[in-house]
Amino acid sequence: MIINLWLFLSIGAVLTTILVISSTMIINNRKLKEIELKTLNAKNLNAVVEKVVARQLKYQSDRIETLESIVTDKKYQLDENLRNLR
Repeated sequence: MIINLWLFLSIGAVLTTILVISSTMIINNRKLKEIELKTLNAKNLNAVVEKVVARQLKYQSDRIETLESIVTDKKYQLDENLRNLR
């Protein structure tokens, strides 16, 4: 009878240890997947931000080129000279 009790307790201890180890591994794997997903989302967000910034920079560059062409236009300079003379 005592041997059966010790055998039962030993098997229970082994199974409990296996259960704790496997549940810890499952929890750690889930956390790792969450971290990988956050990293992937951050990379995607970074790519989107870079595209938006590049588009805005291109827009501003185009506006500057347009303004430069207006200011360096001879007709604009002539109109400006006439306004200054008045």
